[in-house]
Order: sequence, then structure tokens, then C-alpha cells
Amino acid sequence: MSTSILGRFRQGLGIGIGLAVLVYVGYTLFVGWDKVAGALGAFDWRWLPLLLALSLVNYGIRFIRWEYYLRLLDIRISLKTSAAVFLAGLAMTITPGKVGEFLKSYLLKESEGVPMARSAPVVFAERLSDLLALVLLAALGVTTYGKESADYGGPDPTPILLLTGVGLAVGIAVLQSQGLTNTVLGLVSKVPGLRGIVPKIREATDASRDLLSWKPLVVGLTLSAIAWYSECAEYLLVFRGFGVDTVSQGVAVFGYAFSTVAGVVSPGGIGPTDVGLIEIAQYFTPELRGRDDVATAASFIVRFSTLWFAVILGAVALLRFRRFVEVDVDEARPAAPDESPAG
Repeated sequence: MSTSILGRFRQGLGIGIGLAVLVYVGYTLFVGWDKVAGALGAFDWRWLPLLLALSLVNYGIRFIRWEYYLRLLDIRISLKTSAAVFLAGLAMTITPGKVGEFLKSYLLKESEGVPMARSAPVVFAERLSDLLALVLLAALGVTTYGKESADYGGPDPTPILLLTGVGLAVGIAVLQSQGLTNTVLGLVSKVPGLRGIVPKIREATDASRDLLSWKPLVVGLTLSAIAWYSECAEYLLVFRGFGVDTVSQGVAVFGYAFSTVAGVVSPGGIGPTDVGLIEIAQYFTPELRGRDDVATAASFIVRFSTLWFAVILGAVALLRFRRFVEVDVDEARPAAPDESPAG
């Protein structure tokens, strides 16, 4: 039984809130309700506007990247409409399933007449550059905290950075070469359980070939890294609001980037990302050892200023397209294979 796009968003929001309550309440009870409440009460809330401003920086830079990709494909629409479509996509961060994958392409089709197959490569390229940037940031974070935290379990940063660099270079080389892509996907198709995803990956990479050449990749990766660094900075600054000045920039960058990558397995990263943010800062910052109330409260605040702030902005943007999203999800999906969205 299907439902409308708006209905799917509401369902996803409900599921996301339910998961968040389980995670947040569970951790709060584990740590101690009074302790976490006390930590939240001790936070200097004058830092919150700065945290939200850094999230807006993230969205702003990613919007610039969105516009850059659209123009590379000669998709030109008004900045007002483009911004509304981009923001509406943030709402689907919390949505499980496939709705979030095609919403922006669908809205461009309905509002501006842009075929979904034409804009879908942009969504794929966005996701790819986000993932590459987060992995790169995590590796760079390791290089800055690795040596100074060796006594606390920090790994030697050199092999990690080299491995990441080689992995990124190989991945980019494969994506840029149709022959290499087909070879790799041919090998993947022989793995039990992965055969079914190969056609979709091949379709996405073939459709996105214009966005996977060196210049678009480098520009997209650079913008992505700057955008996500702004949210890594939030993770660093939130501890300042608790009077903890010893969380290093390296720990903050690694902790936020790694936790965000780990969270791709769940809607909005709820669960893995939250746990990562709580545990990583404590593990690599001696001053936070035993202060799980502060680490938990810091995670709650960071997640509000990043995930939930994005969902709120996206929900407001969806109101502009209400008549387009009150349609059946299956009817909104393109029927023809060549209209299938990437991702």
C-alpha cells in the first residue's frame, strides 16, 4: 500500500523521532537523567546561534555546489526556486526508503519541467562528493590527533592517511573510466547479495559521467569538504559551551566526520552518529573521561543544530511545493527505466 510523498515524509519523521527518543532517552537513563539534565542546564546557550549559523554555512556551500552541478548540465532555473528545491531535499534526510533519493529531481520536473533523468545525476554527484569529503576529513582529523593521543589509543596517522588517499584516487579513477567502472561492477555482480544493485549503480555512474571528470570532482569535493568542516567545527565549539577547551580540532573533525559516515546506515544517522559523537570525544580527550553527561548533552545539542535544524528548514520549504507532494509516491516515480533517479 503506497502513500503520498508528504505522507511518506510524515511517516519518516515519526520513525525518526521515535528512534531519536529511544537513543536519547536510552543514553540519558544509562548516564543518569539528573546528570544529563544538569549538564544541559550548565551549557552556555549563547553558543547556540553560532552553531546554527555554521549549519547555515554548510547548507549555503552545498547549495552553491548544487547550482554548480545544475549549470554544468545546463539546467537553469531561478535561484529562488532552486534554493527552495534544495532546502526541501533537506527534509528527506530523516526519511527511510527511496523517497529522499528522487524528491529534488521530482520537484524540478513538476515545478520547472526538467526531466528527472536529466537532474538525477546531480543528486548522485552530491552524495558521492559528500561521502568522499567526509572520509577525507576523517583521515585528516586522524593525522592531527593521532600523534598527540598515542598514549590514549590513537593510531599512527600516516598509514591511515595514505590508505585514504590511495582509496580516493582509485575510486575517482574508476568512476571516471567507463571501462574500469564496468570491470569493477562486473566483479561486484558476482558477489552473492550484491548482484541486484549493480544495474542501478551502473545507470547512476553512466548518467553522471559529465559530473565525474576531474574539474567537477575537484570543485565538488572542495566545496563539500568546506561545508562539512563547518559542522565539524560545531562539534568542537559545543564543548566550549560546556567550558571544555581541551577537545582538539583533530578529534572534532575525525569524530564528526567518522560518526556521520557511520550513520549512513540509518535515517538521519540516528543511532550510529549519536553514539559516535558521544564516545569519540571521551575516548580521545582525557578531560572528558568520566564526564559522559557532558558528552551526551553535547551530542544532543550538535544533533539539534545539524540534523533537526535541517529537517525543520526542509519541512518549511516543502510547504512551497505542497500540491506537488500530495501525490502518490508510486505515481510520482518515473515509469521508464531511463527516467529512474540516480542514487
